[in-house]
Amino acid sequence: MRNLEPFFNPKSILIVGVSRKAYTFSYTILKNLLEIFYRGKVYILNPNADEILGIKSYHSLDELPEIPELAVIVLGKKIAVIFEKLAKFGVKNIAIESELRIETEDPVLIEDLYNISKKYGVSYMGPSMLGVINFNNNFTTSIIPVRQYLMQKHRKIKEGISFIAQSGGLAGAMGWWAPTQELPISKVIHLGYGFDVNDADVLEYFKEDKTTKVISLFLREITDDIINAVETIAPIKPILFFYVGKNDLKEKKLIEVGGISVLNYIELFDLAKIFLWCSEPKGPNLGIIGPSSGAIYLIVKEMRNQGLSIAKVSKEHKDIILDKVGGSTCKLGNPVDYWPPERFVGTKICEIYNTSSKTLLKDNAVDGLILALEFFIEIEFDFNIFDKIKKAFPNKPIITILIQAEHEGAKRVIKSASELKIPTFENEVERAVRGYKLLYDWYSKIKKK
Repeated sequence: MRNLEPFFNPKSILIVGVSRKAYTFSYTILKNLLEIFYRGKVYILNPNADEILGIKSYHSLDELPEIPELAVIVLGKKIAVIFEKLAKFGVKNIAIESELRIETEDPVLIEDLYNISKKYGVSYMGPSMLGVINFNNNFTTSIIPVRQYLMQKHRKIKEGISFIAQSGGLAGAMGWWAPTQELPISKVIHLGYGFDVNDADVLEYFKEDKTTKVISLFLREITDDIINAVETIAPIKPILFFYVGKNDLKEKKLIEVGGISVLNYIELFDLAKIFLWCSEPKGPNLGIIGPSSGAIYLIVKEMRNQGLSIAKVSKEHKDIILDKVGGSTCKLGNPVDYWPPERFVGTKICEIYNTSSKTLLKDNAVDGLILALEFFIEIEFDFNIFDKIKKAFPNKPIITILIQAEHEGAKRVIKSASELKIPTFENEVERAVRGYKLLYDWYSKIKKK
């Protein structure tokens, strides 16, 4: 495996071509590093400036006090010349973030970069890459603004999702903000052309990265290298991908070797939370708790589509539910349909979910639990009751679906569920159920191997 640590967490960085003009890409790289309080040494090279943003600007490589662990090129001209100067100086890791159109540039540029890198033993990323965002180590080479508060929030996570995007816009526009629940993010990268270090190399790096538990890929092109990398990594870490290309055979092959195909871009993140937060499902049999037959039928229909089953609970647990919950509950005790409740009071509904959840999860036939919440403020309850429930049954996944929940109440539930690491979906019954099935299938494949 190639050592990519200097690209994601260097002890020192040199930025070649930092502009004094605010709001330019080259200016933003330096500004980002200063604003997030990067702890390593920052050097900048610009022969026309003495300092930029309070950082001394060196006029030549010979003036530098040391060889930086990583150099970032943001100039748009004479890329090969600058690249070779850095290589001769002793820099072993170079990110070329200059925006280039290879088809209109010097046709020998690719060959020049290849020859220079081999001659001097240099690893490089790019050209035309947006850069790296490493939340855990408080580092970035992004050419667009990176928010300090996000870096601080994600830096505390122990396990999260890492995202490889074959699109600078999707990596840089930060579409991964969109999920309703806060998603722990470890690293984000856009490689651009990837002539030397490619997506497969980054996948191998993420395989060994302890803070990466789930990998998501946005793919325009599926290469043989990516397929081979996914084949070795998929049994260890789940790899979700969304492909927008036209090569059906390559997409099919990626699925065959273990890649998990999602239906749309947002599922790269929204389904990742199930793989991050849920334990291994022991089987396809689910317990369901819902406020109405309508909500339960929505869930059961998708369960049939996914080949999942309603768990048949024991007589003991059936009797407890029928006695203490009542309502329109199935005569077998599962699904639990507590409508109509005795009173429109949150404490009463809380008691129903508490009793039903514990009873179903105790049953050996129940492999996981789906909670449907279809409430208004009067029957809202403290979702934090699931803290103790989840700890009591750590080996059984719990997934929550909010169906037509009143807005303010839904916000409070989502906040609590995120803190408890319980995946929650708003009006997305099919996605929630399918997410459980994908999780179950992934673990099943691991066992077969």
